[in-house]
Amino acid sequence: MSAPQIMQLSGETFTAVRIRQPLPDAEKIIDIPCLDAFSIIVQLQDFAAHRLWRGRRLSYSGGYRQGSVSLPYMGDELRCQHRSGYDNLRLTLSRQTLDALQAEQGAKKIGMFSYEQGGAQDPVLYHLAQAMLPALQRPDMANRLFLDHLLLAMSSHAIERYGRVVPASGKAHATLTAAQLAIAKELIASQLDGNLSVERIAQECSLTRSHFSRAFKQATGVAPHAWLLQVRVERARELLRALPPIPMTQIAEQCGFADQPHLTRVFTRLTGETPSAWRGRQRGTVFLPD
Repeated sequence: MSAPQIMQLSGETFTAVRIRQPLPDAEKIIDIPCLDAFSIIVQLQDFAAHRLWRGRRLSYSGGYRQGSVSLPYMGDELRCQHRSGYDNLRLTLSRQTLDALQAEQGAKKIGMFSYEQGGAQDPVLYHLAQAMLPALQRPDMANRLFLDHLLLAMSSHAIERYGRVVPASGKAHATLTAAQLAIAKELIASQLDGNLSVERIAQECSLTRSHFSRAFKQATGVAPHAWLLQVRVERARELLRALPPIPMTQIAEQCGFADQPHLTRVFTRLTGETPSAWRGRQRGTVFLPD
């Protein structure tokens, strides 16, 4: 193992860092500071093996070619694992800085950067990064006007090529990808006791709580808590079909309801009949009131 070689240059609105590490600790997982900012990461050599987590979800596992770029949002609770030697340049810009740049150019604000997880080949950003390396080697000799030119060029190119703008309403368009929707549904179904926060699900989908809640309702027609109730009732139906019959109190407990009356209230509201009536109708038998 070897210690990382770090060269850094900071200003009022940015941080530029070159990090080289020929032999990193392949098992070490690094927590990245959570900021309302974006990074523009340019690979200066081939990077064979890397892992990236957003929250607790593994977002990427693989390598990057020399000249590829990635533009993660720093507020996504990122963690990474360097499993091979690497050399990259990381330019970090706050959201406020990017918003100000967009305002100067009369353009709409970006909500996020959209890019290939394995890194898109970008000759423009690669050559601009190469041009910044001498300033990182001798920060005391850096030409501020030239550096400002490079920063503006890199930021403008990233926004133009990868930026996804916020709609005129000022709110991000509330949509979920198929993968995000599957993650959300799987999490909800795996914890019927309800000890699962919207924040946790949103983190797994790499979204804010408000964005996730709006997007989930748009995708399913109901809010996350209402979807949980539907899943509970569907699970209750499965248990009500079981032979020999399972006691109602046990069904309520296994489906995450507080007690049998809670099961009866929710089941009746969503299906139009009590659990006992539903079970009796399935079997064509007389039922006792719940």
